[in-house]
Amino acid sequence: MAAVARAKARATAVPCGFAPNPAPPMLTTPRLQLIPCTPAYFEAALAGHHILAAVLGVAAEAGWPGSEEARQALAPGYQHLRRDPGLAPWWIYLLVHRADQRLIGLAGFKGRPDEQGAVEIGYSVAEAYRGQGLATEAARALVQHAFAQPAVRRVTALTQPRRNASCRVLEKAGLAYEGPVLDPNWGEVWQWGRLRPVAAPVSVAAPLRAAGVALLLALGSCGGEAEKATAPPTAAPAAADGMVDAGRALFEQNCALCHGPDGKRGLNGAHDLTKSNLNQMGRVYMVTNGLGKMPAFKGQLTPEQIEQVAAYSLTLK
Repeated sequence: MAAVARAKARATAVPCGFAPNPAPPMLTTPRLQLIPCTPAYFEAALAGHHILAAVLGVAAEAGWPGSEEARQALAPGYQHLRRDPGLAPWWIYLLVHRADQRLIGLAGFKGRPDEQGAVEIGYSVAEAYRGQGLATEAARALVQHAFAQPAVRRVTALTQPRRNASCRVLEKAGLAYEGPVLDPNWGEVWQWGRLRPVAAPVSVAAPLRAAGVALLLALGSCGGEAEKATAPPTAAPAAADGMVDAGRALFEQNCALCHGPDGKRGLNGAHDLTKSNLNQMGRVYMVTNGLGKMPAFKGQLTPEQIEQVAAYSLTLK
């Protein structure tokens, strides 16, 4: 009880001589409240989810916030918000089930809109509350909140590179599959996006790429039980035979040592090319810039040769 009292005091206290930052708005859906996670709420969460629930005046669902990755990211998320309190509207929101008065998950943004007016969303819901459309409600609330801000032109999200419950949530929230991309922490992931429905003036926001990549990817990929892996929603176009033939010689000269002639060798951490979902564009990016132990071929091969190697690698699937 003493810990709860201290947490409640921190949640309402304002240091002498300081004006409090305006609180971000709470978002509401038919079944959820999305409460901005202030530094005081972060402190309560780090003390224990039951402490946070008591401060909020609700119960706490076992297993909150829904994934171990999300739980481990609370501490760095707290530190980043302390350094930049004005980030709160574009950071983490606590999910409270209104009828049950229960803390059931997290949702939020990776940070402020970037130079192109894009923001990234994610979520995590406790297992007992999955499969009820609650993640979809949270995602729609985030999208609606984002597009209510003039700076936002596009909402994006990342998922694991396979069909799963999070893909369905994003589709229901109006996001469309855009293809595989490479994330520096997670490797190959799927990107989803939705443009602002109606054109509006765009203001330039501070170019902050907040330190929450691991958290938001974890949130976006753990919303429900994964389904059996399937191919991406769209397939890569077939390459011309001439490009493939030229690419084969280049592949054997530059790539076969690690990947093997069939793409399966896996030497030095090389990916199994027969199982990769990367399309032509993604493979061109990988060959051009490298990733992990894989060297960048930007200075060794011409752009045309890189296209040819990527085209040949697609035939190994």
